[in-house]
Amino acid sequence: WLCRIDTLNEVEYFKSGGILHYVLRQLIAS
Repeated sequence: WLCRIDTLNEVEYFKSGGILHYVLRQLIAS
């Protein structure tokens, strides 16, 4: 990681963003 994730909210934010990007890539690929 380039930066530390100190709070649970930041962890959830990055997790949600990763899931969103994954889903978008699947939709684009299909």
